[in-house]
Order: sequence, then structure tokens, then C-alpha cells
Amino acid sequence: MNRKIWFWPVYLFLLLAVALAGTEFVASFLVPSWPARDLRPISAEALGRNVATFFAKTPELIPHYNDWAVRDRPRSFARPTDIRFRSVLVGDSFLEGYYLPSPISELIERRWAEKGRADTEAINLGIAATGPRQYYYRIKDVALRLHPDAIVVFVYAGNDFIPTRLGDFAIPALVEERPVPSILGTVAPRTDWLAVNRLGLSEVGRGNKDIPGEFALLNEWAEQPSAERTERVARHMKTYYFPKTSEDTIREILSRGGERFRAAVAQRSVDREFVAGWLLSGLIDWETGQWEVPRDAKDADRLVDATLVDQTLSWLVGAEQLATAHGIKLFVALAPVGIVDPDYVEFWRPWPRYFSYTLTSDARHKRLAAELRRRGLQVIDLRQDLDGARGSYRLTDGHWTELGTEIVADRVSRALLTSPVAAGKRERAD
Repeated sequence: MNRKIWFWPVYLFLLLAVALAGTEFVASFLVPSWPARDLRPISAEALGRNVATFFAKTPELIPHYNDWAVRDRPRSFARPTDIRFRSVLVGDSFLEGYYLPSPISELIERRWAEKGRADTEAINLGIAATGPRQYYYRIKDVALRLHPDAIVVFVYAGNDFIPTRLGDFAIPALVEERPVPSILGTVAPRTDWLAVNRLGLSEVGRGNKDIPGEFALLNEWAEQPSAERTERVARHMKTYYFPKTSEDTIREILSRGGERFRAAVAQRSVDREFVAGWLLSGLIDWETGQWEVPRDAKDADRLVDATLVDQTLSWLVGAEQLATAHGIKLFVALAPVGIVDPDYVEFWRPWPRYFSYTLTSDARHKRLAAELRRRGLQVIDLRQDLDGARGSYRLTDGHWTELGTEIVADRVSRALLTSPVAAGKRERAD
């Protein structure tokens, strides 16, 4: 009787183990090698095809990715013999810089070389559509294995505040975007990557609707606005995003800015701007919303959720503890929202509710900066460098322009090169 009771559980367990072993074997032929699979939920080849869409008119500007699926030159885990100071940059699309001629890591290394410091490295681990949870595990599972002298984690006030706290008990998800732990990822990491990839379970997969023809439709309207094109875009947004909102309401919201979008997409030839579905859906959602929004900076500070700031802080403190335990200096570079760019502020003036999110994000930025300093973490507050710099932010998606990236590269390169850890490395070498 006892044997019969145990037979089926044991049989099912063995069947599951064999099935997982089989899928893991098959996945080994389909999934990128490590560390690429722990850095990005899509392959470098697929990413290249997606990014190429934005550069149909300027194919020479298509960014290139290395075999780790990051926008950087080829790197190795073993430190090159001629490198005395090695740093790793961890962050999101601000580091990846889809639309820029050069990512920030390249600009930093270029500045160091100009100062005669060719013996330094700035490795780029910037992955779009990721946040503090991914930053923490990216540092733990990848960056630490590079044995750097310093790690700089970039935190963007616009979307890097998360409602989860490091250390709180939570049952791991069955499947999760790597390198965040999951049940399947623990026993079958390649199968986990494949499931996330095929099912669109990553943050970038969940955050973007794949609607045929949408990109062309929206950008034709932005480049050559007309009553007919506005009508078509309003109908499109109602069909795919806001079925309960009238076309008249959507049309009125889209028409407020006159030809602002046209001016935005036409103003630069290098880091060109585009209009995406997520941008217009967010704009319409906020402008039709009924929730309370701040009217000014003072109001925004009053409405800041202190718990959200504290939860986000926990991941950065945890990352600092990881780094310190391995003898590595961690810097937190705080990237402000576009409120520091007067051109950005003027662009969004016709949509006050949507812009109110920028006010809220800036208030969170200031709170987080104060808390980080209070905890003794090394902060590089980029708000100080970007404040008042016209043309430093892309008007549509709020990322740094080529100018903004140059400003940030100047600040970060100086902060690292003049830090005690870099100075100590140079003294020992001399």
C-alpha cells in the first residue's frame, strides 16, 4: 500500500525532471550563451532588427551590439593586463542610447584617453526597460564577476521607483525575466529565458503592443500633420487603446500642441525623435484621468509616496552592500527627468496633467538623493549638471539627446577618475 502511495508522486517528479532536462537541452541550441541570456530577454540579432526600424532613412547610424547583447565594444571577464582601473555602468535605456552615435561608456573612455588614461575601462551593462530589481541582480550575477574597481548604477527618476522592497518575503514567480530569480530559472535557466522571450513576459514585452503599421502611421502624422491624419490616429488610438473614450476627446488632446510633434521629429538628423504608441496612450490616459495630480513643485513634494522611495532605496542599499563585500566602490548616478531642460518643459505645456508626472518624478528624485546621502552612499546627482541645459532631453521620449549624453559623460568620467579608488590605483601603478 505504501509503495502505491509513493509511486505516482515519484513517477511524476521523475517525468517532470526528464521533461525539464529535455527542454533545457533543446533550449541550449536556441538561447544565447551566458551572460547574454542573463542580461537581455531577446537575442542581439532580434534586437538589431528591432532597432533598425528606427534607422530606415539613416542605416549608417544603426547601433551595434557585442556578443553579450549590450551596446558596447567586445569585453572579457578577465581584466586585460593593461587595464589598471575597471568600472562597470549599470542602468537602462539611458545607458543603452538607442538613437545616439555612441553610448555613454564609449564617451567616458574617450575622455579618459584624452587625459592620457588609456589604462581605464567603462563597461556598459545598460539594458532598456529594466529597473532597480534587475540592476541589483545584474550586479550580483554579472558585474561582480568582472571584478571591477567601481560600479556606477544609474537610476532614472521617471520610471525606476518600484513598489517592492529587497528583503521582503515573497514566493518567487514560476517564470521571470532574468537575472531576477524564479522557480523555473533556478532549475532550467535556458528554458526560463525561452519562455520569457516567446511569451513576451519581459518588461519591454509587456510594455509595448505589437500593432502592425502603427509606427508608420504615428510618425507620418507627426512629420506631416493634417486633419485627415489626426482623424486616422484618433481612430487608431480608440480602437487599440481607448475603446471607451470618444474620438472627439482623443482628437482634441492630440490637436492641442499644434505642430509641436512635427518640430520635434524634424529638428535633429543624428538622434532623431519618433512618436510611439506607448507615448500617445500615456498622454491620453493622463489627460483623461480623474486622479489628483500636482500643480507645482511644492504640491508634488506633498504628494510623494515616501514608502515608494524607501522601497526603491532598499535595492540601491543592497547593491552597495554587495559591492562593499567584494571590495568594490559603488556610485549611484541619479538621472533627472526632463524638467531640467527648459525646451522640454515648454513642449509639454499644452498637456498639464501629463506633465504633472514630471513634477512628481522630480520630487521623488530629490527625496531619493537626500536619503542616499543620509545612508552614506556615494551620489552623482546629474540634476546639477543638466539643470538649465536647453536641448539636453529628447522631447518625445524624455531620454538624453547627444548633448545631454555628452554632459553626463563629462560628469561621470570626472567623478570616477578623481575618486579615491581610481587615484589609489594610479598611485600603486606609479
